[in-house]
Amino acid sequence: MNLDLGERQELTSYRKIAIASWRHPRNPCTYAMLELPVAPAMEFLATCASETTLTLTHYVTKVAAHCLSQHSELNHVLRMGNLYRRNHVDIFITTLLKTQQGKDLSGFVIRDADKKPISLIAAETEARSLDLRQNRDKENLKVQQIVNRVPSMLLRVLLMIQDFFQFTLNISAPAFGMPKDRFGSAMITNIGALGIENAFVPLSPYSRCPLLIAVGKPTMAPVVQGDKVAVGQSVTLTFTFDHRHADGAHGAHLIRRFKKIFTNPAAYRDVFDKDLSQQDS
Repeated sequence: MNLDLGERQELTSYRKIAIASWRHPRNPCTYAMLELPVAPAMEFLATCASETTLTLTHYVTKVAAHCLSQHSELNHVLRMGNLYRRNHVDIFITTLLKTQQGKDLSGFVIRDADKKPISLIAAETEARSLDLRQNRDKENLKVQQIVNRVPSMLLRVLLMIQDFFQFTLNISAPAFGMPKDRFGSAMITNIGALGIENAFVPLSPYSRCPLLIAVGKPTMAPVVQGDKVAVGQSVTLTFTFDHRHADGAHGAHLIRRFKKIFTNPAAYRDVFDKDLSQQDS
């Protein structure tokens, strides 16, 4: 099995119309943007025990994974015109690579990110990023070898075949260079590393990820502190939702919870520290 899935979900009238109206993103996207103070996050991360330096990417990954676990109606995959709930919350983190052809984009999945403490997410991220940059990631090497060998005109056909086997038929085919459920529930991309303050990033049709969160470059801006306005660092987070998976109301619930935790992490310390993955093993 390529995907570990639960039962098929009941579809509302609008959900059926949305699925019938759009193909894989072209373009059923809903966009949202949050501009949030950075100080609460950075001050909280400084109190967390971790052998790896904690960053905003780790922070956003953990908060997003928790929100998806609490709002499981957004943790779906669309196949054969129906939505199936995922049994795991896996987060794909994009990684910028330098290759002989120039700068390239790849990434890796943090499995069950909702159940892991932020320190473990940071350690996995550091190890996986290093493997990618030093060409030690076997999964990524397989993908690169196939893409490099296939002419651009035929690559679209190959992606369609991969999509059909892995999502329509739900068949895992690692022997053919098709990593199992490579992208997971959602994507996190740190566009701030490129010096970009904010951008709405498109969904990738081949990933089947219905949610993408872009983390911008922190900048100095007016920040509300209680009843006063001061100058401080803020960061812009942009959310791209697949409208076939969720309505604005669903996205609003997730974003409200995301904002509460992001701006007051001390009140949700269990979200960041508790290791639920050990309980399941």
